[in-house]
Amino acid sequence: MKWLKRLFLVFLVCWLSLEEIAFAANSAELRIRPLDTNLVLSILGDARFDYRIQSSTNLVNWTNLASLGTLLADPTNPPARSVSRTNAGPDFYRAAQTAGLFDRTLLRTISLDFRQADWQAQLISAHFTGMNVPCTLQLDNGAVDFGVGARYKGNTSFSGAAVKKSINLELDFTNATSRLMGYKTINLNNAFGDETILREPVYFNTMVRYSVSPSGCLVRLFINNSNWGVYSFVEQENNDLIKRFFPSDNGDRWKAPNISVGGFSGSRSALSWLGTNVSDYFNAYELKTDLTTNSWPRLIHAIDVLNNTPTNLLRDRVEDVLAVDRWLWFLVVENIFADDDSYWHKGADYGFYYEPESGRIHPIEHDGNEAFMQGDAQLSPVEGATGTNRPLLSRLLSIPELRQRYLAHLRTGLEESFQPAFMIPAINQFVALSADAIAADSVKGYSMATYTNGLNNLKTFVTNRYNYLANYPEVRQTPPDIVAVLGPFFAPNASQSPFISAEVHPRGTAGLDSVWLYYRGKSYGRFTAVRMFDDGAHADGAAGDGVFGAAITNYPAGTKVRFYVEARSAAAPQAARFAPARAEGETLSYRVAVTSATNSPVVINELMASNSSSLADPQGEFDDWIELHNLTEQPVDLTGHHLSDEPNNPRKWQFPPGTIIAPNGFLLVWADEDGLAPIGLHASFKLAASGESLFLTDTDANSNAILDSVTFGQQETDRSYARRSDDADVWVIGPPSPGSANP
Repeated sequence: MKWLKRLFLVFLVCWLSLEEIAFAANSAELRIRPLDTNLVLSILGDARFDYRIQSSTNLVNWTNLASLGTLLADPTNPPARSVSRTNAGPDFYRAAQTAGLFDRTLLRTISLDFRQADWQAQLISAHFTGMNVPCTLQLDNGAVDFGVGARYKGNTSFSGAAVKKSINLELDFTNATSRLMGYKTINLNNAFGDETILREPVYFNTMVRYSVSPSGCLVRLFINNSNWGVYSFVEQENNDLIKRFFPSDNGDRWKAPNISVGGFSGSRSALSWLGTNVSDYFNAYELKTDLTTNSWPRLIHAIDVLNNTPTNLLRDRVEDVLAVDRWLWFLVVENIFADDDSYWHKGADYGFYYEPESGRIHPIEHDGNEAFMQGDAQLSPVEGATGTNRPLLSRLLSIPELRQRYLAHLRTGLEESFQPAFMIPAINQFVALSADAIAADSVKGYSMATYTNGLNNLKTFVTNRYNYLANYPEVRQTPPDIVAVLGPFFAPNASQSPFISAEVHPRGTAGLDSVWLYYRGKSYGRFTAVRMFDDGAHADGAAGDGVFGAAITNYPAGTKVRFYVEARSAAAPQAARFAPARAEGETLSYRVAVTSATNSPVVINELMASNSSSLADPQGEFDDWIELHNLTEQPVDLTGHHLSDEPNNPRKWQFPPGTIIAPNGFLLVWADEDGLAPIGLHASFKLAASGESLFLTDTDANSNAILDSVTFGQQETDRSYARRSDDADVWVIGPPSPGSANP
C-alpha cells in the first residue's frame, strides 16, 4: 500500500504546495509542478524513450491524456507539457513508456524547417550528389534537432513521384553524437505505388518477429508548416539496426543492389557462384561497411560452400558460413507476403551481415513497399526451389530436413501472423491511426476512392493468400504435437549436465520418426543437435509413454544456455514441428548456477573506481585498479582464475598463465579494458564509479565458484575502497593503502 499512499501524497502536494515534486514511473521520473491553474509535467530519464501521460481518479482505471500526445524524457532538460487542473476530485498521474520511436500504435508528427527558399531543388540535387541539405527537426513529443541533414532518396519512388518524394534524415549531420530517441538516421518513405501506405509498416512489423528487419510505422510530416501527409516511417539499415540483433556491430554489412545484371531472371546478386575472381563480384554486391579483413574472399567462400558443396555434405558445412535457420525464416516471410522486392523475385534488393563472433552471414530485410502483390496471391510457397538462379532456395530446400524446417516456419508464420483473424485487425489499427491524416494530405497524388479501393484489395489479398497457402499440399502435412518441454528442474552448476524432457505425440496416422534437442551456450553460432529418446520404449518395438529426453553438456558458471526441440513425423515427407514455434530465433533457456567457495586463500582487498592522479599504471595512465591479497603463508597460482563485474558472467576476464601471488602478498590488476598491454595485468573491463559488484572466481575445473566478492556504491575520485585491517568484513573509503603503492 506504500505506493498508493505515495501517489496520494503526490496529488496533495501538487495542490497544496508550490514546490516541485517527483516520483519514479517506469524507470523514469515524472515531475509535476503547479503553475497558476495548470499542472506542468516533465520526465527525467533516458532520452531514447518517451511516455504517454495517463490520469486516474481511483488508481485503478487509467486513461491516456490524448491531448498531451507523448512526452520525451531527458536526463537534464526535459520538455514540459501542461494540463488543466479540475475541481471534479482527486487526479493521479503516471507515465507509461511507449514502444520507442517506431511504436506502431502511434501516428507521430515530424516537422522539418528549411531556411532555404529553394529547398526542394536542393533536395533533388542532394539525391544525385549524396550531399545533405541542413534543416531543423521537431518531433511532437518535444524532441528537437537543429542540425539535421536531409536529402531525397529512392529510385522508382523518386522518379515516379511528382511532389511527395521519400526523404532520408541524418540526425547526426552536424553533431556526431546527436540522436533521435537513440537513432542517428531515419527514413520517410512515400510508399510509391501503395495508396494505402500500409504495406511496408505491416510487413516490417511481421518480419521483425522472425528475422533481421528494420522497424516501421506511420508518421505525419509537416515541412515549413505545410502538411505533406503520411509517410511510411522506417528505420535505417545501419549499425543501430545491427546492434539490436547481433552481439556487436563489428562485422561487414552488404547490400545486393536492385537490380543485378541480368534482371529478375538473373542470379548475380543471389549468392550464385561466379568463380574465384574477386572482381567478378564487385558489381553484384555493395560492401556498405568494411570492418574486417578479407571481406570479399570470405563472401566468396560462403558462396562457394553454398553452391559447390555436395548435397550429402551441405547440411553440415553450410551452417559454418550461413545462419541457415535465420535465412529460412527470412525466405519464408518474404514468400508469405509475396514481396516483389525480395530474394525469391529479384535475387537482389536485400542485405546481409557477416557476424564475426560466429563467422556466419545473416540476412537483412531491405524494402517492403512491394509486399502484398495482388498478382502473387497464388505464389508457390517453395518458389525458386527448382531453378538454378536462386541457390539459397534450390540448395537449402534440396535437403529434406531443411525443406521441412522451412515449411514448419511457414506454418508458424501463417498461424501466428498472416491469417486474416490477425492480419486484418493489424491493418485496421494502422487505418484508424492514419485515415483522417491521409484524407487531409493534399500532395498524395490520388483520391480517397483510390485509397479505399487499395485498402479493400489489401485485405482481399490477405484472405486469398492465406487460403492458398493453408491448403497447399506440402503445407497441409501434419507434424507431431509437442505437448510440453520440461527441464531443467534446478539451476545446474558447471559440473552438471542437465536433462531435458519433451512430451511428443504423433498426429493421426502419421506416426513419429524422431525427436531432437538443439542447444548452444552463446547467443550466437551453431546449435548442437542430439537425438532424444523415449526411455519408456520397449525392446520389442512397442511404443513408450511419449516422453523423450536427452542431456545437455555442462557449461561454465553463469552461462545462459539456449535450447529448443524438434519433432519429425514418420510419414513422408517427415513434417516437422518446433518448440518454441519460432526457433531458432526464440528458444527456451536456463542459466548455469554460480556457486560460492569457502575459505578462499585470496581475497579482493582494495579497489579504486575513479583514478585521476593517485596511481599510474606501467603505461603512465591513471586507470581503475583492483588489489588482491594472499592471506596465506604459501604462494597461490591464479592461472585460470577470473575477475568479473557481472554476476551472470563470472569468467569475464581470466588471469594469464603463470600469475603467482606471493605469500601474504598483494597483486594489482588494472581495470582498463587494455588486455593487450605488454606490462602489467590489465582486465577486460572498467569499474563503474557509480557503484557495482566485483567477483573473484575459481577455475573452470572448480566450476567457477565465487572465491570473494564485494559490492560498492558511489565512489569518490582518487579515494580507494578497502577492507579495514582490523575487520575483514568492513570496507572503508580512504587513500590508497601501502599494498597498492607497488604495482
